[in-house]
Amino acid sequence: MILKAPTSLIFKKRPSFLLILLTVLLGMGCKDDSKKDSTAVQIEAANQDLSEAEKLVDEAINHSGGMSNWAAKKTLSYTKNIQSYDSTGTLLRTVAQAHKYRLKPSFKANISWEQDGIKHEIINNGGQAWKLVNGKIQDDEASVNTAWNSSFGSQYMVSMPFKLKAPGTILNYEGIDTLSNNRKVHKLKVTYEKGAGSSGGMHTWHYFLNMDNYQFEANFLDHGKGFSYTDYETFVEVDGIAVTKERKSYGSNENMETTYLKTIYSNSDIQFDVELPEELFKVNN
Repeated sequence: MILKAPTSLIFKKRPSFLLILLTVLLGMGCKDDSKKDSTAVQIEAANQDLSEAEKLVDEAINHSGGMSNWAAKKTLSYTKNIQSYDSTGTLLRTVAQAHKYRLKPSFKANISWEQDGIKHEIINNGGQAWKLVNGKIQDDEASVNTAWNSSFGSQYMVSMPFKLKAPGTILNYEGIDTLSNNRKVHKLKVTYEKGAGSSGGMHTWHYFLNMDNYQFEANFLDHGKGFSYTDYETFVEVDGIAVTKERKSYGSNENMETTYLKTIYSNSDIQFDVELPEELFKVNN
């Protein structure tokens, strides 16, 4: 037989203490539940934003030829024509660079051009990068940084939107935005973890994607020492992949207000899977 103490006697002896204790416990429980609910809402919202960002990137990649098609490409070569202007609109220089990239099984790059009778070359073997002038290695820090950043940076731009799937990429969908030309676009914020690529943790990108075909309309870059705004003008399809044909880069302030046209980039002679000799990615010491 189970004996139960009369509850009336217990409450008659110490009613104030138990009432206070129950009130405190209930209060703590409510606070904990409130914290859990708040945390759950934050996590759900974050996951939802990330989900929208990933969906957007997937749509962009599918409309650009598909990841499986891109992943099958072993090399990429093209001519990059560069026109640079000053703030008055005066053409300063025109350069035609030959870009040759090995994409698989690992990244390697060779960029070469001639300017004012001087031959320039950038070589990246995937682990080290060099800048050469008239065949001579430039071993100063500025030249090494230029070689590293130019080779990775140029390949990064021409490989969009597929590069948005690279390890260390942090995606955030920021909704619908309107550009200065009244185009409505999807706005995607892209940052990188420290150690990801040559500038992880240093740059903040915003990409603006077409509402219908998900192609890039523009991008805005905060590189830590200033800002730039780029308009994507045209694309061309090569072996089932949509590649940027022409883009225009403008000086900008932090509010994405452009100042003047700085550079026009135009890609031509774009080819995939052309055999590239290994000697392209080696330097003669």
